[in-house]
Amino acid sequence: MATTALEELLAKLNPKTRKLVLSASEVEYEKIPTPSLSLNYHLKGGLPAGRQVLFYGSKSSGKSSFMLQMIGMAQKEGKICAFLDAEGTFDKAWAEKLGVDTEQLIYSPVKSINHFTDLTVELCNAGIDIVVVDSITALLPGIFFEKDSSDLKPMDQTGQIGSISRDLGNAVKMINYVNEKTLLVLISQVRFNIGGLYASHTFTGGNAVKFYSSTVVKLFSSESANNAIEGDTVIGDKIIKSKVGREVAYNIEFSKTSPAFVTGKYDFYFTGDDIGVDQVADVVDTAEMLGLIEKGGAWYTVLDQRIQGRAKVIEYLRENKEAFEQLKAKVMEAC
Repeated sequence: MATTALEELLAKLNPKTRKLVLSASEVEYEKIPTPSLSLNYHLKGGLPAGRQVLFYGSKSSGKSSFMLQMIGMAQKEGKICAFLDAEGTFDKAWAEKLGVDTEQLIYSPVKSINHFTDLTVELCNAGIDIVVVDSITALLPGIFFEKDSSDLKPMDQTGQIGSISRDLGNAVKMINYVNEKTLLVLISQVRFNIGGLYASHTFTGGNAVKFYSSTVVKLFSSESANNAIEGDTVIGDKIIKSKVGREVAYNIEFSKTSPAFVTGKYDFYFTGDDIGVDQVADVVDTAEMLGLIEKGGAWYTVLDQRIQGRAKVIEYLRENKEAFEQLKAKVMEAC
């Protein structure tokens, strides 16, 4: 085979330099799926390994639970995961309901940006697959601590403008330097960016956190009754209607590995038999979006079955596992 001009040029490089370069055709990265099929479709397969992603959103939009469910799915594929619990809200029983194998999950109650950075750098160097930080909003910057100590300063000595953004900016730069295969998920609570005329939602950490994030996803769920999902709850010998879940909307605000400015939604259950993202409802909505389910008025045509109403379609697929798996396979193929 004839030597190409590129190979001739690379052969002239210093051996140390040669180790640092390669053909762009050799660059590959894995996509790790999330619990939502519709989000995976818009992300072109899932979240990119070897990169940092940011999830932020309103209170009770299920950010932590969504990531725990993703960890449970990844563990079944043999991936090693870590959950860094800055908020101190991790619940073993809840994580296991979401499918997490807690015996195989690395857990650390990180409290400071320094602790988070040092631990994540070591985990990346060790080759861990997924690190979830819940949340960067709860991490304390170095200004809160006495020099070379983990002792907290008096409150009146901690006032320094921009300390959180500065320290988090340095943290993501250091982690980006060592990260080759790890999916780093930063969870942030919503903060308000106060402007001259209006206030907008933003996340903790300033521009550096967004700059080093390959994907930024905002989750939103209203606590109003309109977004609540009701179901039957058995109490003694009575069956009553109660809130069992909530509709969650997502917005891909920024992405370097998929189209951005895409919105969607999924149903999330916090009680009942199907905790987490409702896989059946998500398959139905995604299949409809892809044209795999035909909809005319209130009627749906699903695998040659004509059914009235979305709720009835979901009920039909729950009861007919073979039909569900057949439709899910078609959706997965499209994703």
